[in-house]
This record gives sequence, structure tokens and C-alpha cells, in this order.
Amino acid sequence: MKTILLIGSRNKADFVLYLSHVISNLDKKVLIVDSTDDQIYRHGYTHLSKEEHLFDFQDIDILCGAKNWLQVEELLRTNNETTTNYDVVLVDMDSVEAVTREWPTFDNRFYIGDEERLNQVRDVDLLHRLFDETENREMTRVQFEGRYKLANSYFDNLMNNRTKWVSLSYSIEQDDFEAALRTQMQHELAIPFKKLSKQYREVLTDLVSGLFEMHIHDIQNAVKPSFFRFPSKRKKEHPQLADNNI
Repeated sequence: MKTILLIGSRNKADFVLYLSHVISNLDKKVLIVDSTDDQIYRHGYTHLSKEEHLFDFQDIDILCGAKNWLQVEELLRTNNETTTNYDVVLVDMDSVEAVTREWPTFDNRFYIGDEERLNQVRDVDLLHRLFDETENREMTRVQFEGRYKLANSYFDNLMNNRTKWVSLSYSIEQDDFEAALRTQMQHELAIPFKKLSKQYREVLTDLVSGLFEMHIHDIQNAVKPSFFRFPSKRKKEHPQLADNNI
């Protein structure tokens, strides 16, 4: 099982779902843990009631309500699941409170940022606290660009160059359709991956290529629509969730 932390104040649920979509098309079972303060996934991307916690979103499981790793295991058990049944577990955090809870040592860590000053100021405190908790400063950076271009060194200066980026930063150019696709995904509960810009898709496939040491063309072929690809039968594993997708 590979564990991945995605951290940052920016609302990144759509990015995490797009990334999970690419991974799941490699025949890997994916779990997203919503550790955001506002439970963004529960309220924006599921039909869960207050008593429910696990939701099947287009063959990607979303777990809501877990505040730490122990609760992740406890809530999965109530749904006849366990973390060891998943190939990849992604945890989305956006607060200092989430960082200070008990989590495993993550195999990979991504900082998802943008050029909003409010988010950047919050992320300085967030990342400093993360480094205080783990003493590991290595991280991959994914930057959503805006119309106002900042110098690449701007955020590093805010962080006093404390972060050790493990590779070149990935930049996602502004896409006029990004917000519309996010809304579509929330209401239709389907991932409009093929409608993303070519550059956005390339960043996602490049990230997954690095995660699994696969050739990028193999990943691109895996997410390419095919008339010969039949719908997954994984939903049968969670019959109690079937009504949530209606």
C-alpha cells in the first residue's frame, strides 16, 4: 500500500479526484481520506448521510469523518474494509489541526498551492508545522497558476527556503473551464477527465509516472477511453453504497 499526503489551504478535492482517476485506471484500488476542516468531499462530492462515511465515487472510495489513522481503520471496518485492501491511500489536509494528529509516515507528500495570497500565508504556517512534526522537509510542489504571475522564488522566500522540493515544481496553467468542470463533477458525480486541458492531463500523468515508475505513455494509454473497456464491477463489493449513487 502506498500512502500519499496532499497538503495545502487551496480547495484541491477536484485535483485529488483527477489524480485518483488516473491511478485507478492502472487497476489500483484507491481510497481518499477527507481530513479537511469543512469536510469538502462529504458536502461537495458525496450523497452520504451523517451516519455514513464511505462513498464510491466512480470506483474511487472516499472516506469522510476520520480525524486520524486509527479512525480511518475503525470507519473502514464498519464497511467491511481495511486500509490493506487498497493499493493507494491519499489523505487531503488543509489545517494545522489535521497535521498534528496521528498519521503514518507518508510515502509521498505533495504541496498543492496557488497564487492566492491568503492561501500562501496560511500554507506557510501549515508547512512549518508539518516540518516540526516530521522533521522531513522533502515535498513535491504542484502550483495552480493565475493571471498574475509571481516569481518562482516568492513562496520559497515566504517559507525562508525551508522546504526541500524533491523535483521541479509542476505548474498547472489557468483553465477557464476549471470551475465549470468542478461543478459538473460535484453534481453529476462523474470525473470529466477528458475535458481537462491537455497541459493539466499531462501534469497528472507525469505525477503518476513518477509515483509508480511507469512510462508516461503506458499511463496515457490506460486513461484513454476505449470501446473495449467494460465498466468496473467493484461496486458489488459495497452493496450498501449502491443507493448513494442514484
